Amino acid sequence: MADEIFLGQDFDLGFIADEEGRVFAGPYSRVDLQAKLREEVAPRAMDLSVVNGKANLIQSLILRLKTERGELAGLGHPNYGSRHHELIGEPNTEGNRNLIKLYVLECLKQETRLEAIQKIDVRPGQGRENRDKVDIYITVQMKGFPDPLSLVIPFSFEGPL
Repeated sequence: MADEIFLGQDFDLGFIADEEGRVFAGPYSRVDLQAKLREEVAPRAMDLSVVNGKANLIQSLILRLKTERGELAGLGHPNYGSRHHELIGEPNTEGNRNLIKLYVLECLKQETRLEAIQKIDVRPGQGRENRDKVDIYITVQMKGFPDPLSLVIPFSFEGPL
């Protein structure tokens, strides 16, 4: 399918569970290249695994949001990433939640494979033990696909989860 080709292919970094793009680990999970057994060659051998299409786009969005803006400046990508990490150490207030929303919107607008960003909602954590945490609910429209894509990204004002 041409739309799947448009979404691309990349090395599998270990937090996509399947080709539908269901995430199996959070955004602060350890990232590592994945290996898989190549059954189609003789003798069977291990090779680097890849993700394609929708799963690749989801992995790309997670990586973009995990990366602090400016972190890749030395590689020629000074605007890649998000600024919401700058809010670590700040209080979980409505104003700071609105800044997260702004920074995530800014970040996602860099992704050319998205047709529209339909919704970003930042909700505070429930209960006293989660007072420094929020969940970022994101709904985007991928180019060439009728169904929207929804993600929930956790964030802590205290630092990595």
